[in-house]
Amino acid sequence: MSLGNEKIAAVKAANRCLYDAIAEEYEALDGRRSVALERWLHIRLAALRAQAPGDRLLDMGAGSGLVSRCSQGIFARRIAIDISPVILAKHKANFDFAIAADADLLPFPDSAFDAIACFAVLHHLPRFEPMIDEIHRVLAPGGIFYADHDLDLAFARRWRLLLDIYRFLCRPRTKYAKFIFGNSAAYDLAEHHSQGIDAQAIAQLFTVKGFTVDLSYHWHGLAAWCDFLFGASEWPRGWAPLVAFRCRKRIAAD
Repeated sequence: MSLGNEKIAAVKAANRCLYDAIAEEYEALDGRRSVALERWLHIRLAALRAQAPGDRLLDMGAGSGLVSRCSQGIFARRIAIDISPVILAKHKANFDFAIAADADLLPFPDSAFDAIACFAVLHHLPRFEPMIDEIHRVLAPGGIFYADHDLDLAFARRWRLLLDIYRFLCRPRTKYAKFIFGNSAAYDLAEHHSQGIDAQAIAQLFTVKGFTVDLSYHWHGLAAWCDFLFGASEWPRGWAPLVAFRCRKRIAAD
């Protein structure tokens, strides 16, 4: 179901409010930004650079700069955007340049980047079509969009009870909402796709726009015990919680 303009604006405002509030404590609150995760992500970003036509990276929804930090020495130019100006300012050392901006309206010229990466970002977005239009516009021909670490809807539906038990024990809603004066409604808006993103539907939007799309599903980076049990191997859809996108903008001759 499509959202009205007021709901879209409310979701965006909630994300800005939340991440402005937790900017300084974000990585400690998240609890998953381990050395092992950074090493794994560095390898993934190196593979992205090997496939991209150049070395200009846009870190979309950059937050505290995990992607930019892990891409140091891989991409020559690392530009970051996030809806929260406060979180960018608190972590400015991780970026070559950062700007507070909306993924629906990127402040860059056509073909400005060779790769775009985002980490645990897609589930915050109220809609995907305008973002995909902008990704297509600012990527150079042959450029690649890479997204990872969003919960897939197929897994969430299959394992709903276990997911609910996990969230009850970890209480992320309570942990984050206290930074915005207990405003759990704002937290719920910011976590717009808390029940999972429909990766297949999003992939279809990319395909229609002119991308070749590869989806993969994995467990890596949730916790040390997940890494120990499941490693970095790929799983069938519905059997691993995290979905990764690799969407390559087609060249005219493709």
